Amino acid sequence: MDTLIESLRGKIAKAPSFAAACEVTVRELRRLVRKFDWVGIYMRQGEELVLAAWDGPEATQHVRIPVGQGICGLAARTGKTVVVADVNADPRYLACFPQTRSEIVVPIYAGDDVIGEIDIDSDKASAFTDEDRQVLESTSALLANLLP
Repeated sequence: MDTLIESLRGKIAKAPSFAAACEVTVRELRRLVRKFDWVGIYMRQGEELVLAAWDGPEATQHVRIPVGQGICGLAARTGKTVVVADVNADPRYLACFPQTRSEIVVPIYAGDDVIGEIDIDSDKASAFTDEDRQVLESTSALLANLLP
């Protein structure tokens, strides 16, 4: 875990902007963790989450998500990491890809405010561990530290 975070820290520190850091983050997370099949970063704009960066086999149709809707909207509303072991059993899930089986969403904070989130889908059920949560929460903090 520490090696992954250090690798990310080094790569995003070289990014010329926050947007570029988000692009590096999604690409590296997906490359370094095989079970991360789709990785996105949404940024909050008012009462919506807007897709800022993503990496995966295909684009999602959910480029704008109202706060409070779906798993992403829930994480933005509550400010807590949400892990769904089986998206097919969770009525809150907004289906993006038919092969997705589990999802984790980690808020990005600026002070006490949720200003974005990291959203990851896996094609494996129950894919996400406590270590994954810790890595992603650390990644969220790295991104938050880049904000002006």
